[in-house]
Amino acid sequence: MKKFLQQTFASFIGSLAGLFFFFALSAGGLFFFFMAVLMNSNTPQVDNQSVLVFNLNSQITDSTGDRPLTVVLGEESPDILSLRQITTAINRAAEDERITALFLDGSKGNINTGYGSLTEIRTALENFKNSGKKIISYNVSLGEKDYFLTSLADEIYLNPLGTVEMNGLSSAQLFFADALEKYGIGVQVIRVGQYKSAVEPFTRNDFSPESQLQTEELLTNLWDIYTDKITESPTLTPSSINNIADNIGLLKAEEAQELELVDTLGYPDEVNDNLKIISNNENSDSVPTIDIGEYVAITNRNNTQNVKYTIAILHIDGNIVDGMGRVGEVGGDRMAQEIEKIRDDDNIKGVVVRINSPGGSAIASELIARELELTAQEKPIVISMGDVAASGGYWIATAGEKIFANESTITGSIGVFGLLFNLEDIADNIGINADVIKTNELADIGNTFKTKTEQEINIYQSNVDQIYTLFLEKVAQSRSLSTSEVDEIAQGRVWLGSIAQEIGLVDEIGGLDSAIEYLNTVLELNEQYKIQEFPQRRNWESELLTALGGANFKASNLDKVALTNTIWNLNSELELVDIINKPNRIYTILPFKMNIK
Repeated sequence: MKKFLQQTFASFIGSLAGLFFFFALSAGGLFFFFMAVLMNSNTPQVDNQSVLVFNLNSQITDSTGDRPLTVVLGEESPDILSLRQITTAINRAAEDERITALFLDGSKGNINTGYGSLTEIRTALENFKNSGKKIISYNVSLGEKDYFLTSLADEIYLNPLGTVEMNGLSSAQLFFADALEKYGIGVQVIRVGQYKSAVEPFTRNDFSPESQLQTEELLTNLWDIYTDKITESPTLTPSSINNIADNIGLLKAEEAQELELVDTLGYPDEVNDNLKIISNNENSDSVPTIDIGEYVAITNRNNTQNVKYTIAILHIDGNIVDGMGRVGEVGGDRMAQEIEKIRDDDNIKGVVVRINSPGGSAIASELIARELELTAQEKPIVISMGDVAASGGYWIATAGEKIFANESTITGSIGVFGLLFNLEDIADNIGINADVIKTNELADIGNTFKTKTEQEINIYQSNVDQIYTLFLEKVAQSRSLSTSEVDEIAQGRVWLGSIAQEIGLVDEIGGLDSAIEYLNTVLELNEQYKIQEFPQRRNWESELLTALGGANFKASNLDKVALTNTIWNLNSELELVDIINKPNRIYTILPFKMNIK
């Protein structure tokens, strides 16, 4: 079936290419070409007294990079906006006389991004509000992340049949040590760091005391930041929010209005009538609106003319892996090539490394950090941390001269581990026997069909210890601390950005815009710069061809292993297949997939 799909797809592409070149070389092709040019020239404009619209259901990415095939083919897929597009549009609109108000539109769904990104968007909304312009919000239902933004609105509308979720934060984790034992999958662990709990789902059936402690503290600190932000109005207090979270949790529309979480219960047409008044369009049939993507595209054309300098933004966005990496991953080799391009470009005067990664391969992290260190000898490098910049992500951050993070950024996790799987019991249960002929005692150290000996474990452990020591030394040198001081705050422990600043892992609290402004000041660019983002977007065609060309899991890996892979991927940033295929790999990554809800 797969071969048939490949042949069919190849035939389709070939036919399409042939038709394209035929029309391109014919009179009809020229006609369509000129029509396309004319259509492209009909670009949207910003009308006077317009309302800027931010669709809260937009898919928010940290960069304008890779676009997965699943997004392209998805039915009714949401708008895709980078975080910088959103903050840039809102900040520009604050000073644009043509924009009279901002509409936070939650009619299509809820916002879904990390609290680090939400903090940067909220900062831009505060700037817009401080300009004297109004913010109006409308939601069918309000989640806690939505409310983190809409609480700033001058008027908060909620559908009369809607609800407001206000029940606190949680982070759930599955543990399946018993299941692995039942299926005969063996796991041996090598690690440094008492808080480095990424291996615990395989070895335990509950949180370890260390993991429970750090997760509770992280959630509590994040919730305190959250309640402080949303209660800046005089009618709400952190105490009242906690009372709601403990006793109600999910509020009906009338309850939310009575408790003053929302202002008005209404429908979209009523919101539209209010927007007409606010934007001075009450005598018009409709309100002139423009969405964020269009607004940024229009204003970019005016803001990048006749600029002298360039600031590069290098996005480290995703799991850090060896090699070139797939779409959505940070390939060490690919990033090294991108950094070399930046270093060789004389027009680029400074670099912001934007990290939104839980970490990954220690080798790939060090490769990226090394290339950045070489670049720092020629041009300044600053770090901007997004939702998460932990473990291998923090390893890379040590190459910057200054580290910016948001209050709610998840960072730290300075620790190292490795996982050694063996399928000995599975093979034995179904009658498969693995035999080895070898020249030396350790020739089969990577054999996944046998349990590692004490000697072999000690060899792996020594490698992990060495990498942890190197990690401590890099952090110590970067942060002007002793290795013993770093070790006290390391051990794989995770910190929020606000706490990380207090213990010396972060320099300043601020987002991507703060990091850019720092370079503008240090380099004395006087706002005469443009932004160039790296790496360039990869298209979905290559991803599709790769998907058609190979399976992720061969049948010989057995259904039981596939089941374990599925469970693992629900809980971890790592891929089980990669661990099994490369058992000697050492990782610097977050304790587990920290889905905070």
